Amino acid sequence: MTTTGTPISDGGNPAFDRPEVQQAFATPDTQSAMSVGGVTVKTLLFLTVLVLAGLFGWNATVDPASADAVGGYGSVTISVPPGFWLASIAAFGAGIYTAMNPRSAMVSGLIYALLEGYILGSISAMFDAQTEGIVGAAILATVCVFFVSLVLYATRIVKPTAKMAFGVTAALGGLALLYFFVWILAIFDVSFLYSEEFRTVGLIITIIAVVLAALTLTLNFAAIESGVKTGAPKWLEWYSAYGLMVTLIWLYLTLLRLLAILNRN
Repeated sequence: MTTTGTPISDGGNPAFDRPEVQQAFATPDTQSAMSVGGVTVKTLLFLTVLVLAGLFGWNATVDPASADAVGGYGSVTISVPPGFWLASIAAFGAGIYTAMNPRSAMVSGLIYALLEGYILGSISAMFDAQTEGIVGAAILATVCVFFVSLVLYATRIVKPTAKMAFGVTAALGGLALLYFFVWILAIFDVSFLYSEEFRTVGLIITIIAVVLAALTLTLNFAAIESGVKTGAPKWLEWYSAYGLMVTLIWLYLTLLRLLAILNRN
């Protein structure tokens, strides 16, 4: 027998904060309810599409040069691939559309995974050209953080609460404002951005961002578990998988940046 309830608001992932989604998580569906297995399968599907599109984006960014062209040594040329900025705008639009229309997550989520994968593949190739092996390390670190977050949540060492969700939301809001401020400084080419002091600050902020991403994962898990216990409608499996994918993309990019900063240091 299922009961209604209110899931913990996912403070860090806007995909779970929509009123319609919150209401759906708290409303049982006696016909077809969501399950952990269903969310897992759909998350793996999204990630598979993401990775395949990422390989395409990587290959579109990297142009291997022949050994003869570089005096006997193999090399690669990195360039922004065709349609990169168009794909970025389209991915942003697909993400907004999915958040506004959560029931469409099966289709719009796949489109988002396809577009975002292409973008991530290109960005990853650019990072790897500067530091060989950094992408593999970032992927491994992302997987490790995911499983550690899952274990901490499953063992209740980390217990998601409403206060924790509020704290994560507030911290992410502050982080977003800070990134915006730094972006403004970059436009005016402020010299402080290139100093050793700012690099140290950037390292600390990036570490904090990784922690926030890990906490967001635990909030994702809490929302999904609440929906399963309530017997929430099955379409939430697609939307939950989409939400997890968004968090994992953010975590991967943050870890990639962290490793790049550590390598420069």
